[in-house]
Amino acid sequence: MVQRGDRFPINVDSLFYSSPEGEPKPFDLKTTTKSKKFVVVSVPGAFTPPCTNQHLPEYVKKVQSFATKGVDFIIILTQNDPFVLKAWKEKLGASSNKLIFVSDPQLELTKKLAPPIDLSDLGLGKRSSRLALIVNRSGIVEFVANENGGDVNVSTATKLLAKL
Repeated sequence: MVQRGDRFPINVDSLFYSSPEGEPKPFDLKTTTKSKKFVVVSVPGAFTPPCTNQHLPEYVKKVQSFATKGVDFIIILTQNDPFVLKAWKEKLGASSNKLIFVSDPQLELTKKLAPPIDLSDLGLGKRSSRLALIVNRSGIVEFVANENGGDVNVSTATKLLAKL
């Protein structure tokens, strides 16, 4: 699991996003994040009640507050496919181009950040851990994780903004 002070793992090839036309496109993490200050919010799944009703709405609402603190963009990371992420982004009203919904279908980046959670008992399989981190020029400035997939306590937008 990464920690504050570690380098952010940029060498990941299996990430995708939904283009403005709605097509899945590879997401170039290395190029996109180069010399940037950004936040990564990893969630277990699109349209799941804790992620959709508790966790992400606050980030959508406070995206401008992050920008005011010098954050270039916020990456929302989960293993769901780009089509699902596009629909989820629309459902959340996340129209800001500072919110980038990124699919990690092989959990490649997820595994580099924190161990995936196993929600097989709920029929969901292995999922991204719930976490948030602040990265400034490839260095992890702050890292907060909550391995209990349903709880949304430490990785909230309010708590992360307080650390900027």
